[in-house]
Amino acid sequence: MSIKSITALIFVVLCIAISSADIWSYCPGNIDATFTIDTLTVSPDPPLIGKAAFVKLAGVLNDAVTEGESVFSLQYYIDGAWRDLPTFKNDVCKLLSCPVEPGPLVFNTTINVPFITPPGQYQGTLQLTDQNSKNISCLTFATTLAYSI
Repeated sequence: MSIKSITALIFVVLCIAISSADIWSYCPGNIDATFTIDTLTVSPDPPLIGKAAFVKLAGVLNDAVTEGESVFSLQYYIDGAWRDLPTFKNDVCKLLSCPVEPGPLVFNTTINVPFITPPGQYQGTLQLTDQNSKNISCLTFATTLAYSI
């Protein structure tokens, strides 16, 4: 699987998690976060393995971001236990055009969920930090991915 496919999978899992308020929450200790999520929609909801997902994220950014890092930790439930998948670190500015000025922020994208994604339960954490290692936001989630019927 290519890095691009893995990154797309991670983003889709995160977006699925964020789109339903009952499966995501801010991390315990999500102190002084500079980004607040107002809405996140995914269509179809939930996304389906092997299909395109259309994502729209809207929120408010309180501080400018000139660079930053995302750390995405993911687990997959198999054989009665949660198994760690690789942790991914990415440049925030690869998804957004930096600098990002404070104020309303809207992000739209289309993600193809790779057909090789195993169906099942996923959980994880996404930590975003800015150029000063300040918390942009931290989220935890749990969700299930499946094939279309």
